[in-house]
Amino acid sequence: MLYTSGTKQKKQLASQVFDWFASQTDLANVNVEVFHTNLVNDGVFGWCEQSDDDEFLISIHNNLSVSDYIITLLHELVHVTQTLRGMFDDEEREQEAHELEHTLFVKYCLGN
Repeated sequence: MLYTSGTKQKKQLASQVFDWFASQTDLANVNVEVFHTNLVNDGVFGWCEQSDDDEFLISIHNNLSVSDYIITLLHELVHVTQTLRGMFDDEEREQEAHELEHTLFVKYCLGN
């Protein structure tokens, strides 16, 4: 299930991306909260934290272009699936997420 903060447009986009990603993967019984916030001082567009066995918090920068937003959210959702699969090596996680984010973005854009 997805929970979001932010403007109506951001909530709708987050929901569309999450629903599409969930249809491509197995996110049954997983709760994801997308928190829109200013991450300028952190030097990242987003990040993912596990708050419980089946609960994740994705913080995403609140001033991204639509394409950067979608790519970032897909990247962070890959991290959710990695955690669920037991992949915890940071270098491997980032490499895989970077490799998949653009492939997933293209598939998402073609599917919508």
